[in-house]
Amino acid sequence: MPRRQLVMIAVVLGAIIAAVVLLWRGEGLAGGFVLVALAAVVLLQMDARRRLSDLAADVRRNRAELRTAAARTSTQEAELKELGRQLNVSARAAGQARDHTAAAMDRFDQLEGLLAQQAEDAEKHRRTFHRDRRMLNRDHLTQIQALLQLHEQFAPRAPLPAVAGWAMEPTALVELVNVVARLRPQLVLECGSGTSTLWIAYALRRNGSGRVVALDHDVEYAHATAQVITEHGLSEWAHVRHAPLTPTDTPRGSMPWYSTDLTELTGIELLVVDGPPKATGELARYPALPMLADRLAPDARILFDDAHRPDEVRALDAWRETYPLRVEHKLAGRALLLRFDDPTAAAATS
Repeated sequence: MPRRQLVMIAVVLGAIIAAVVLLWRGEGLAGGFVLVALAAVVLLQMDARRRLSDLAADVRRNRAELRTAAARTSTQEAELKELGRQLNVSARAAGQARDHTAAAMDRFDQLEGLLAQQAEDAEKHRRTFHRDRRMLNRDHLTQIQALLQLHEQFAPRAPLPAVAGWAMEPTALVELVNVVARLRPQLVLECGSGTSTLWIAYALRRNGSGRVVALDHDVEYAHATAQVITEHGLSEWAHVRHAPLTPTDTPRGSMPWYSTDLTELTGIELLVVDGPPKATGELARYPALPMLADRLAPDARILFDDAHRPDEVRALDAWRETYPLRVEHKLAGRALLLRFDDPTAAAATS
């Protein structure tokens, strides 16, 4: 039994015994009541102290529990902060991953579009290649047919020069000899020499009259063409001049042009513009008409080769701004046959 309860029982028993003693001695009931009251007060105090002691113990226990709870709360707060930090890190990582994923998707879309475009371009190139190959095959056949026509019209007495590089195409050469046969010019001036010079000479010899003078800025090329003319026995019909390119004043400023004496070359009925080469300068063939307009015969014809190239198109447009030209015929190949209608008026406007 707890000590406190023993003390309370002892107090009660003591008070009862004391009250009995007082009654036995004849002290009356008042003393007994006093002792009982004192015992009750003592018991109440002891109970109050017990309750206060229990309350203090509860308070101490609650404090301990509060401290434990506070420590646990602090730990949980720290864990929550760490969790929050980890969540922030995860959120940033997720955001970066999302951004990387979006960038990767954009890049994938770009690559997909690029591959689609490349596939489309490849298909276009394939179709273009097959079309160009068919056209090239047809063009080769056409050029071979043109060469056969030239051989049927003439009987060359020596090997022919190669028809390649800067030379006129066989189709244009056929057109050229037909123009010579139709116009029967007495004087042909050719800017640039080569295979065309040879066939013009053959056409003039077939006509029975006329001569062609060919200008060439390249001394080796001029010599080679002259040698071919001699080998074919056409020196009476053709003459090749080496004429270096020198700066020459034109309506569009200084440009390189053939340097040679043209005094005796008047009444040119057919002007063949097949030089200088494009590599010698911009609008390389433009000076031909400004330099030779006053030497052309009435109604002279101009055969303008490579008329499809941008530089030659610009040169032709520049001529038309000053001189009365009109396209008389689009020749097979890449040449135009122009008619110079009024050389006197052209000279005046220049």
